[in-house]
Amino acid sequence: MVFDDAPIDQAIEGIVNGIFFNQGHVCCASSRLLVQESVAEHLVERLRRRLTTLRRGDPLDKNTDIGAINSRQQLDKITELAAAGDAEGAHRWSPPCELPKHGYWFAPTVFTGVSQSHRIAREEIFGPVLSVLTFRTPEEAVTKANNTPYGLSAGLWTEKGSRILWMAQRRRAGVVWANTYNRFDPASPFGGHRESGFGREGGRHGLAAYLKCRTRKSSPNWLNSRRKPTRRLSPASVRVWSC
Repeated sequence: MVFDDAPIDQAIEGIVNGIFFNQGHVCCASSRLLVQESVAEHLVERLRRRLTTLRRGDPLDKNTDIGAINSRQQLDKITELAAAGDAEGAHRWSPPCELPKHGYWFAPTVFTGVSQSHRIAREEIFGPVLSVLTFRTPEEAVTKANNTPYGLSAGLWTEKGSRILWMAQRRRAGVVWANTYNRFDPASPFGGHRESGFGREGGRHGLAAYLKCRTRKSSPNWLNSRRKPTRRLSPASVRVWSC
């Protein structure tokens, strides 16, 4: 979600990294972009200009920005969903580019004029395709952003710290980034909501899957062995986590 006070240059780089990194083959790829109406036209224009500079080629080459799709099956799925976007009235744009003749290739694509009912806004495309939606108020942004069966990650671009905290509390996503995207801390848990899965990886929460819980009961008299308790206490339960 990009607000009208966001640093546009930084937001553009975050958007490109969020959806076009690794051809969009990332579980938390930002395939939906919500932009405040007052800056939407300017941001899309700048984004298109940036996409013309992306380099396509061998995905094993460190200088490549957009590589090949990982399989024919996935390419067919991306092509089908992109065709659905055309059929439902969204406007498709791709930078002028010559794709290699061998391999599974799909040009980086941006759809504008997208509504929440479009398939490309509801289904995970897992490819280099970005759907752009607009909003007017923060409340509308939250409603549209949460209107999805998924909830793995989200990104906010704004200069207002109070807005970041307000939005982060209301976004139903496992990770919420502020003025950045795809930045991970190994000490923080990573996971999602709804169809994005259960449980967490990383951090102390991620260790829980590798531990066994054992409950040990003992008498409360050990709390003060020299003095008799003034009232009778129920047996204490101690929960122990161990590998």
